[in-house]
Formats: sequence, structure tokens, C-alpha cells
Amino acid sequence: MDGRGLDAIYLPGNSTVGTNAYGDYRYLTDNRVIFYLSNVIMPRGGEPIGVAANTMSKVMLTQKTFVKDVVIDLDQLNGIIGILKQVCSEDSTVGTLLEVLPAAWLKRIHSELPKLRFVDITNDMFLVRMDKSAEEVEAQRVCGRIADAGYKAVCEALRPGMYENEVIALLDREMQRMGSEESFSLITSGGFNSQTGDLPALHNCAASNRRIEAGDVLAMEITPRYYGYWCQLVRTICVGSKNEAVDEFRGVVCRSIAEAAKILKPGVKIGELYDAMKASVEAEGYRMAMPCGHICAMDLNEERITPNNERPVLEGMVVILHPTVLKNEMETGIYWGESYLVTSDGCEALAGESSLLEVTKG
Repeated sequence: MDGRGLDAIYLPGNSTVGTNAYGDYRYLTDNRVIFYLSNVIMPRGGEPIGVAANTMSKVMLTQKTFVKDVVIDLDQLNGIIGILKQVCSEDSTVGTLLEVLPAAWLKRIHSELPKLRFVDITNDMFLVRMDKSAEEVEAQRVCGRIADAGYKAVCEALRPGMYENEVIALLDREMQRMGSEESFSLITSGGFNSQTGDLPALHNCAASNRRIEAGDVLAMEITPRYYGYWCQLVRTICVGSKNEAVDEFRGVVCRSIAEAAKILKPGVKIGELYDAMKASVEAEGYRMAMPCGHICAMDLNEERITPNNERPVLEGMVVILHPTVLKNEMETGIYWGESYLVTSDGCEALAGESSLLEVTKG
């Protein structure tokens, strides 16, 4: 707070899976938001004060988080305004997350506290959260093992005739058994060829629930969360018989990932990872498109891997590399990606499962 001259921090917590503003509430409260918005105000020099709509929500907050002082107000915003009036002067400066705070809420706060000044602290909090303890780093390693276990369970059980929601159900069951608190797993299935692609885009299983046939390929973004930290493993599997086109594209993707992993260490700019993958893909006669990967932590997508991104990689970051490799007029390719933990002088792979193509029984 000293560095930004803040009198308080107001943290709105949103239940969505988002970009790097959305992990701040979880990081500072240890509260997993499961419905709508949750709210905590941290006065300068004081203890955090939460706002809950009812007694049940208050008990959930005080028993499961760092927050022990909670105001009950069915109109949460009314409770927030009341706390701000207590802990701030009329012209105080309050740090908040402007991407998460609804504009309608900000407008109402200003109608009652017109001189209160809000400043965005998203980037400040990002840098704080990227300075990780040994315990946080180990949680990310465990999350990688959970993703591995889920992938292995799918490879062992997948058969023609199953539906996409059955695959996600067995994936989630295994990951929950291993300790996952939630997941954000995407799936697709269908045919794939090396000229037009044709594999549908990834989606939530309920959006399709397609019946998987012999000869199909099935692709997944396997994304568990453990003690607040996300990790991701991206894989494409052949159902019943090997698809040579899938293996062709898998090889191109894996070689491009390996080139980026060679330079992945503290101080490297995120944009350089993009450049390394793109150069490898194009050298083999293919083209690369977005998305190409991102940083995983308290948010699933802390920062995208994009060209000209000048943000430096930091020790303790988890980077998922999943370049989109295409040919001709393709719009979708296969899906494949690896997560790496950045160490003091390089990186370590968080996936223990093979990067070879898996072919299930028919």
C-alpha cells in the first residue's frame, strides 16, 4: 500500500475463470468464489473486512478463509459503501481491480463517495503473486501430477461408443480423487486430416456431448486446480487406430515446444517464447496461429504468450506451451501442450506422461 499511497484495498472476487485480475481475491483471502461476486476490504494497517449476503455466507467466509470480520448485508454493495465510509476519508485512494469491479457498482459508490479515488492494482498484485513460496511451487508440481493422472485414466478407459461427457466425468473423477478442487477441462472429437484439419474447436462437453466413434481422434485441455493453483496438460488421442496425420502434426508441435523450452528461464521475455515456437513451425513448412499458451497460477490465464510481449519470465512461473499449428487453409489443428515450471536456471516439465501419441483399444 505504501508504494501506491493507498488507504485501503477493495477486492471484488468473481467466480469466473479469468485473466490475471481474477486470482487476486483468492490469493489474499484464500476464499474460492463459487457464486457471483464476493467482496473484501483491506484497510491500511487493519484487518480485512468481508461482506456477506447472509449468515451462511458469513460462516463460510470466517471458517474457511483468512477473513474473520464480516458485515452481513443482503445488498452487498450497500455493505461495501458502509465499510468504505468507516475506514476511508472522503478523498482517500483505494486500490481495486477495475476489470472485475462492475461499472454499475463503481458508479453507485461514486454517487455516495464522489471524492474517493480508485486506482487499478492488477499489475502490482500480479508481481506480488509471482513471487512464490516453496509451498506454492510444490502445489503447482502436485497439480501437474493430477493432470497426468487424469490423462492416464482417460487413455486407459476411452473406447468407441463413449460420449464426450462420459470422458470428462471419468477425467474429473480421477483428478478429484487426486485432490483437485475443481477443473476447467475442454474436449472435442471427430476426424482429422492433414489438408483441411476438420477437428472441431474445443468446447465444454455439454456443448456437444458427441458419441465417439472408432477412428476418431479426441482432444482435451486437461486443467485441474489444486489449492488455488491451475495447471494444464493438452493432448490428442487416437481412438481405435492410429491417425498418421495427427502424429505428423504432433511432431511439429512437440518440436516447436522443445525449442521454446530450451530458452525458458528467468529473464527471457514472453514474446521470445512465441518467436522460438513460430520459427520452428515455419522452418518445417507449417504456419502458427493463436493461441500459443499462457502463464498458469491463481488464474488459469495470467498472461498470454503473444508476439512482442516484453514481460520477463520469472522464477516460479508455470508456463503452458500449446502452439496452434496449421497448414493450407486450416482453421483448427490438433491440440497438444506441455506445462513447465520455471526454475532458477531453466525449467522443469510438470507432465510425467509421454509426449508420444496414444492409441486406445478399438
